[in-house]
Amino acid sequence: MKKEEKINYFWKYVLLTVGGILILIPLMVTVFSSFKKTKDIMNHFFAFPNPITLDNYKRLLADGVGGYFWNSTVITVLSVLVVMLFIPAAAYSIARNMSRRKAFNIMYSLLILGIFVPFQVIMIPITVMMSKLGLANMWGLIILYLTYAIPQTLFLYVGYIKLSVPDSLDEAAEIDGADKLTTYRKIIFPMLKPMHATTLIINALWFWNDFMLPLLILNKDSSMWTLPLFQYNYSGQYFNDYGPSFASYIVGIITITIVYLIFQKHIIAGMSNGAVK
Repeated sequence: MKKEEKINYFWKYVLLTVGGILILIPLMVTVFSSFKKTKDIMNHFFAFPNPITLDNYKRLLADGVGGYFWNSTVITVLSVLVVMLFIPAAAYSIARNMSRRKAFNIMYSLLILGIFVPFQVIMIPITVMMSKLGLANMWGLIILYLTYAIPQTLFLYVGYIKLSVPDSLDEAAEIDGADKLTTYRKIIFPMLKPMHATTLIINALWFWNDFMLPLLILNKDSSMWTLPLFQYNYSGQYFNDYGPSFASYIVGIITITIVYLIFQKHIIAGMSNGAVK
């Protein structure tokens, strides 16, 4: 290895190490603080909890965090399932017909235009519309998530199919007597596994951690709050008592971290191939 390459690798490792430390320190402080009393947090912010206490988590359970956790779980699971059921099929149809029919190119271009529209531009009209339609509830929030998930998810699936799923598979299946639905269900859909994992993680992270849409749609009815919305109001309730707030953050982190660890091996392949058109 040349001297210049060694220097480049050295600085890359330095930057990665520094970046890792900057990410891990706040996470470590959050975990430690969730097991401390507030006076210990104030006096020994970076120290390991001594003694370890579960009082913050007990108070969190007593304050009904389970209900808000359930709300977030239902919204996230239903939204992800619908996205992964319909968008891959739409992407397959578009990817296979873009080169043959101009209408599919136009349709695809219109659908992915949403990527370039900032949410802040349509935030107020969307809120007013959902309220007037009587959809200022969990079902309305799911509909909005599905709508906003279409552009990015469709873009990734179409790119992945065009790059990694050759047309010859369709032709071979047709020769064997399979119709389009059978071809998609038994051949194409299983081959999209890396992209399924990628879109699952991307959308689940967004749906689970999103704060702005629940604030706009669900804030009037506390029984429908999601976990991030509960954390926001909970932090305000315990403004001078940091322990329960830190515990609520850990509850939100653990679930999505587990999902990420399960599917992480497929994410890089899905992102790298799906981003290439």
